[in-house]
Amino acid sequence: MTSITASAAVGIDEPALLAQQRGFARLRFSGPLEQAFQHYLHVKMAGRVVVVAASSVLFMLLFMWLDHLYLPPEVARYTLSIRAVALVLVCLAIWYGNRPGRVRPARAFAVSTLAYCCSGLMVVMVITVARLAEVPIRVTHDGLYLVLLSGFFLLALPMRHAVIGSWAIVLSYLAAAQLSGSEPARVISDGIFLSSFALMGSLGAYIYEYLQRQSFVNEQLLEAARRRAERESQSKTHFLATASHDLRQPLHAMLLFIQHLQDQVLEGEARRTVERLTDSTQLLQAMLNSLLDISRLSVGMVRPQTRSFNLRPWLERLVASLETYARRRGIRLEIECPAHLAVQSDPLLLERLLRNYLNNALIHAEASLVRIEVVRVEARLRIAVVDNGCGLAEADQERIFEEFTQLRNPARTLDKGVGLGLSICRQILHLLAYPSGLWSRVGEGARFWFEAPVGEWQIEPQEAVNAALPQLRGQVALIENDRVSREAMQTLLSSWGCIVWAFASADEALVGLRTVAVDILLSDFRLEGELNGLELIRHLRERGDYAGPAALVTADTSEELTEALRLADIQLLYKPVLPARLRRTVQQLLAQAPSAAPAD
Repeated sequence: MTSITASAAVGIDEPALLAQQRGFARLRFSGPLEQAFQHYLHVKMAGRVVVVAASSVLFMLLFMWLDHLYLPPEVARYTLSIRAVALVLVCLAIWYGNRPGRVRPARAFAVSTLAYCCSGLMVVMVITVARLAEVPIRVTHDGLYLVLLSGFFLLALPMRHAVIGSWAIVLSYLAAAQLSGSEPARVISDGIFLSSFALMGSLGAYIYEYLQRQSFVNEQLLEAARRRAERESQSKTHFLATASHDLRQPLHAMLLFIQHLQDQVLEGEARRTVERLTDSTQLLQAMLNSLLDISRLSVGMVRPQTRSFNLRPWLERLVASLETYARRRGIRLEIECPAHLAVQSDPLLLERLLRNYLNNALIHAEASLVRIEVVRVEARLRIAVVDNGCGLAEADQERIFEEFTQLRNPARTLDKGVGLGLSICRQILHLLAYPSGLWSRVGEGARFWFEAPVGEWQIEPQEAVNAALPQLRGQVALIENDRVSREAMQTLLSSWGCIVWAFASADEALVGLRTVAVDILLSDFRLEGELNGLELIRHLRERGDYAGPAALVTADTSEELTEALRLADIQLLYKPVLPARLRRTVQQLLAQAPSAAPAD
């Protein structure tokens, strides 16, 4: 047996649902919406099955007990039999009709109405038998009121079924009273009272179904709005993925070319020009990252990937990346963190969180000292970014976390960002479920803090630090479909001492790497042809053409890709790749390659 469910309404858009509102007054929708509403009512009715069954059995047993007490034995035998048969029929009807998905709503309503009529006819028969037997006590029609109340309000029947069943009971009682020889005055009086009660009940049933239909349409409108929001979210997600790649691609190439210029011997105005170009490019990168971050966080695209890592060296690398900018502004950066502490967190999200806090202090706090403080509090690490700047008024301490809010930048100069940094911090903290807070007073600086779980300390090999960066020695396969980015990376890698074999597509790499032996492989994720970068590396390894270390360059930050690269033992570089990060990754990969020559 097929069943009609509320999913029948799926696909009805909001305008069509709004047009159905004229069906309220006549209690009738059109098309699949009416079928879905009938199922909705059926589910509502089934939700009351316990109350209906319990009350039916309880009242039936109560009146059977009263029959036994007050009616003559010979009459009680008849009434008890009638009530017992009615009880069985009602219980069977309740069991059969209250099974959404297995019984069609129309059949369930018909069976429930039949059970309702049986209850009423049972009361009519009991009254008639008692009157014909001329029992010494007065037997009235009052018991019918309970049956009518149940039909109108307890059973949750559709209005038409409730009205038909109720008037059938009233008319049956009046006919039985007339045939049993009751006084005409009593028949008229009982008819007036029962008819008035039925009319009031019919009005109540109408209002109840009207409200039910209204509630149902509202739920469908909410569902339609949710579906529309999901479609828009998917569209936004697709746009963000495309924009993330398309916008980061030229920025990625710019950073690499600028680094190549910096590596050249430049003096005087040329060096200052390159430095200003670097600052502008980094500002553009920060703005782009902020806009993309806030969008991705808003649509729930970001999923934490937590792991344990040593905190002090990680903080030192973070601070080192901001040291030049801080020095130019006359700000001293410090770290107060015990040497052997590890944190359990998502490194990328934690970096974004702390970097935004630090940038806020460097740009807006008007401080001379910015310090990262780390203390252990039981099983958590309290990490704070502290400055000795101008501080914040209490009224401003909540406003600064709002999007595009900058308290001390009325001109909206771009060198102070776009006002998203702290808003991103709040969303990241919410995503990671980290306790956090802010303390600040005007003229006394500010302290932004949060708490992260303690991790397991990792024993790491001591890295040698040389004043001059060593030349890299090794052969690198570079697969990049974007010509500008490919040329930028090839130029930079060559300047570091690498021999670079560049390929413009996955197909070129598949052919070229049959005859060329390389030490490491760098590939963009999005490539021309049927294979992406991950699939290309997998194919080369399966074919036996390449088995060495590899890294994938991408703007895609999805959880699925991150996990796939982890399982494939492939390093991940996010666009735009900072040259220092690229060099460090290449150096690490070359160290893992068995045939690569050592760096000079």
